[in-house]
Amino acid sequence: MNKIYENEYPIRVIDTDLFRLCRPSSLMDFMQESAMEHTVDLGISSEDLIKVRAIWMLVRMKYTIHRPIRGGEVLRIKTWGRRPTGVFVMRDYELYVGQERVGEAVSTWVLGDIENHSLLRAEDLLSPEGALEQDHPLEKLGKIRMPKDMEEVEERRIGYSETDLNGHANNTRYADYACDAIRFEALAGCYVKELQITYSAECLAGQTIRMLRQKQNHTYYVRGVDKDGKSHFDIRMELAEI
Repeated sequence: MNKIYENEYPIRVIDTDLFRLCRPSSLMDFMQESAMEHTVDLGISSEDLIKVRAIWMLVRMKYTIHRPIRGGEVLRIKTWGRRPTGVFVMRDYELYVGQERVGEAVSTWVLGDIENHSLLRAEDLLSPEGALEQDHPLEKLGKIRMPKDMEEVEERRIGYSETDLNGHANNTRYADYACDAIRFEALAGCYVKELQITYSAECLAGQTIRMLRQKQNHTYYVRGVDKDGKSHFDIRMELAEI
């Protein structure tokens, strides 16, 4: 049982944007894959969770990168889980290209009932043996302080290409929604240095989500709401010049 999991992920053409940089959604996808691979390595497969009628759900995530990650590079991810606390399981990541540390991240996960997604006590279902107790690169994640006055920039319908096996938008696609909302012109000559996301409610296949946006200096705030104004996700993205 390895408390720290490590794997490499080549940045392929499909993982990059028109500026030949790794997409924020691709970066999130690599970290999500490393987390799932580690849980399997710890003996907690999806099949094992299904037996207790549970599924993983990502509720918050924040990453910071110190420079752009480019197509053709190989991203090495080190990840470890913290000891479950109540319903929450926190996971940390360190990101490398070669021996250069290019970023870090932290995520908060919960286990939900497979039918109604009600929260289950993770500390009752998971063994603490695979957890790593040490200093963490990022502190405990809180909610994003969103600005009050946000403009609606577009509506989008959750389609086939965005959904996962649970029938709702994949966790990583929300980063694409935020990048679409701020427009690619804003990203020209820049990269997403920091991204923080809070998931409030699932975006279901066929559902229409209204995208709200506000800019403050080099930081963009994006919120997705449904037709009734209920928030489904909040995202904070800080840009930096390349």
